[in-house]
Amino acid sequence: MLCASAVTLASRAAAAAGKDYTYLLTGNPADAKASPQGGAILEGGADDPEEAIRWMIHRADGGDIVVLRASEDEGAQEMFATLGKVDSVETFSFASRVPAYDPFILGKIDQADGIYFAGGDQAEYVNFWKHTPVQEAVNRAIKRGVPVGGISAGLAILGQFQFEALHDTVTSDEALKDPYALEVTLGKDFLEVPQLKGIITDSHFLQRGRLGRLLVFMARLMQDGWTGEAKGIGVDEETAVLVDDSGAAVVTGKNNAVFVRLSRKPQVCRAGAPLTAGGFEVVTAAPGQRFNIKTWEGEGRSARVDVKKGVLTAPR
Repeated sequence: MLCASAVTLASRAAAAAGKDYTYLLTGNPADAKASPQGGAILEGGADDPEEAIRWMIHRADGGDIVVLRASEDEGAQEMFATLGKVDSVETFSFASRVPAYDPFILGKIDQADGIYFAGGDQAEYVNFWKHTPVQEAVNRAIKRGVPVGGISAGLAILGQFQFEALHDTVTSDEALKDPYALEVTLGKDFLEVPQLKGIITDSHFLQRGRLGRLLVFMARLMQDGWTGEAKGIGVDEETAVLVDDSGAAVVTGKNNAVFVRLSRKPQVCRAGAPLTAGGFEVVTAAPGQRFNIKTWEGEGRSARVDVKKGVLTAPR
């Protein structure tokens, strides 16, 4: 834990030398030379469960945490600095795509022992980082066993498939009425988290009624031939799913997480027509319950959900 008297704050203003980012440092600027363990934290939004932050600090071996974001909120910086013993916490807030080519930022990602994506707007993350050296550096870090995590928009980019929100967000009702509506923008192969291959994630799940749109996202993945079996994870607010490097996961926080699988193509999934798709397998896991991402088996309440002409059946 870094006490207040030991905190050093450095800032590179977005206007300074055309850098288009701000930088905050708490702790030691030198490389910690830690021994991290891979894994991922999937946080649903609102408040971060403290257990999730402590878990990530442990997986990072108390080394150097890098926070990437596109807003000026310093909450993650403070959490990592106060909820466990770390060598440093460094936050980079991007204002454009330009800093994604900055050697200073890339060097810090290459030295990171843990990488955390803050909340905000995932469209900015896609526009600022996809197909840039930042994307490449983060994926290098993942390959060398660095744990990653994200909340809300930061969660949305962690799976192999993503709802990119390039044309604003979309509600469940809107998506179910037209799976190919302009707002349903899906992407793939942004981050390469091995445990999340074949998976799309969603946040603020119960609180914003997002089961319907997650089912649409999954149906689209099948219809468009992106995968032979679609899997989705929805995480409620104030809740996290902690996934270790073997794929073993546990739910922590105040609410639930939902694990959904679709093994057959939808009957009707086309532009301008309501979705019809059957056979969504839904497992709702409460805090403390475990689920294996690799085998797609675990604890929780199981149900089947179908969609007929844009309307969800009651789980059964």
